[in-house]
Amino acid sequence: MRFILFLTVFVCLGFVSAFAQDPFSNVTNAPRPSEFIHWDADSFAEFKGELEVQLREGPGILGTPFAVTNALPRADHRRHDVQIIHRAGYTQPEIHETKWDIYVILDGSGTVLLGGERVNWVEGLSREEQRPGLSGAKEFRITKGDILHVPARSWHQVKVADGASITYALVNVFED
Repeated sequence: MRFILFLTVFVCLGFVSAFAQDPFSNVTNAPRPSEFIHWDADSFAEFKGELEVQLREGPGILGTPFAVTNALPRADHRRHDVQIIHRAGYTQPEIHETKWDIYVILDGSGTVLLGGERVNWVEGLSREEQRPGLSGAKEFRITKGDILHVPARSWHQVKVADGASITYALVNVFED
C-alpha cells in the first residue's frame, strides 16, 4: 500500500511539474542553482528540538499549537519549498488555490481529513474565535513513514489527539 502511495506521489509531482514553467527553459546553457540538500537524522533532531521550543514558548499560528521552520525557503528559480512542521492539538481546516501539499510524516501520529466541505464557520468572526471542521471528508490515520498528497483546491485538516504531537516535512508545490 505504501508503495502505491509513494508511486502516486511521484506521478502527481510529475504531472504538476509538466505544467509548471521552467524559468531556465529560454536560456541556453544557463547555470542552475546548486541546491543539493541532505537532511539526515541529526538535522531532523535539530529541527524538531527548535520546533518543540517554539511550540512551548508561543501560541503558534493564529493561536493554534503549531510551529514551523522553512527548511528550504521559496525562491524564484523553483516551484516548491520545504517546511518542517510540529503541531499538537486543534488546527483549522485549510484549502489552497494554487498550492499542492506533500506531507512526509517524520514523527508522531494523527488523523488527516481530506476533501469534503468546511462546516461551523461563521462569517464575521475572526479565525481565532472559530473551530470549524470538515463534513464529508475521507479520514486517514497517519503515522511516522506515511506520505500524503493533497491537491490544490482540496480542503484538508490534520488532527492530533490531546497530549500527542506530530512532526512532518511539508513540500509545497506551487502552480503558475
